[in-house]
Amino acid sequence: MKKNEQRLVLQGMNDIATLAGDKLERYQKKLSKLQVTHKDAQGVVSEADINTEKFIIKNLRKIFPMADVLGEEDYYVQNKKNTGWENFKSKEWLWIIDPLDGTSNFLSGLEFYCVCICLAHYGKPKLAVIYWPNKKKSYLAIDGEGSSILDRTTRKKKVLKIKDNKKVLRDSLVVTGFAAEKGEPFDKEFDLFKNVMAKARGVRRLGSAALDMCLVSEGLFGAFWERGLAPWDMAAAGLIAKESGLRVGTYQNKKFCPFEETICVGTKKTYPELITILKS
Repeated sequence: MKKNEQRLVLQGMNDIATLAGDKLERYQKKLSKLQVTHKDAQGVVSEADINTEKFIIKNLRKIFPMADVLGEEDYYVQNKKNTGWENFKSKEWLWIIDPLDGTSNFLSGLEFYCVCICLAHYGKPKLAVIYWPNKKKSYLAIDGEGSSILDRTTRKKKVLKIKDNKKVLRDSLVVTGFAAEKGEPFDKEFDLFKNVMAKARGVRRLGSAALDMCLVSEGLFGAFWERGLAPWDMAAAGLIAKESGLRVGTYQNKKFCPFEETICVGTKKTYPELITILKS
């Protein structure tokens, strides 16, 4: 795909993400009327998630129809669990979609949730949009071209670039999340949480991995880590973080891939410190 084509597709992705965000805001105004169900070991899903994903897929197919689709709700309906997506890595072009990252926040009336859309090429994220409805703000990225933030209200766009941040972990506020699945993996993650908490200035858990990574990309947090995320949680946000100048990898310091089990995001200072804790 040529650069001018990438920009046109990214613009279309952002238009779709903002319209999807508008739909979510309307749904959130009538929470008491929403149908809500539970996914085994994966938390909750509402008709807002399902209908918004259908809207996104329908419109994405208009701007880039040759791509396959990996959407959270559609995938769960077909597979009943969020595992076994390895075959999607081999797709030449793939839409990776989370229509509502932060469903529990959304259903509780909190405004920390977002729409995530990524276009991947053989498993590698190439274009990314994350739209935060409450802030009317889009995070955008093109592989190799950098990241930016677009304010929908003012139409102002600014480059998203981490400056030479000299803060180490003990001087940084960091952010994380826990997988919905409980049991031994959860216990191990909580042990890591305590270990990081002992080294960092403070730790926060806000309920949307995608927005967490975007806030690290803005420099508001010094690092992020989590186990058990799905490709739709990581693909767009991972590319935005990488293109903002952050280091992005796995707990074992392997190269970033949205199909890996773990993710770690940080600056040149915080990333190696965090990796040392996570490896242990």
